[in-house]
Amino acid sequence: MKSIIGAWDLLSFKHTVIETGVESDIMGDTPCGRIIFTSDGFVSVFISKQGREDFNKDNEKLYKTMMAYMGKYTLDGDKCNFYIDRTWDPDWMDITLQRQIAFDGDRLIITTLPQIGIDGKLSTAKLTWKKSE
Repeated sequence: MKSIIGAWDLLSFKHTVIETGVESDIMGDTPCGRIIFTSDGFVSVFISKQGREDFNKDNEKLYKTMMAYMGKYTLDGDKCNFYIDRTWDPDWMDITLQRQIAFDGDRLIITTLPQIGIDGKLSTAKLTWKKSE
């Protein structure tokens, strides 16, 4: 498997609600985000929806259109475990998130297992990243 070490920029965030099968770009057509994997086992993630500047300091909308967390990570084959110890959402503190990792050419694909999404619904997500330049 290719190395995940380094900084990756978010290209797409496809969200699928389990109950309905409906897929959407939950963070818009051009989401903003970066994930950084260090060689000593730390991960840092920031993701936000496009167009947040229009919210004019509406804290609730700003909070609901972004996510940020960090902690340690381990790799186990095509699975990556994130051990969260810093987060924008108190409910995510001290949890472990397991993700499936794959590469498609120069793209890193991270797929979530079923979980409660930022919209409050049981869902999966497929995030596509490109190495930062």
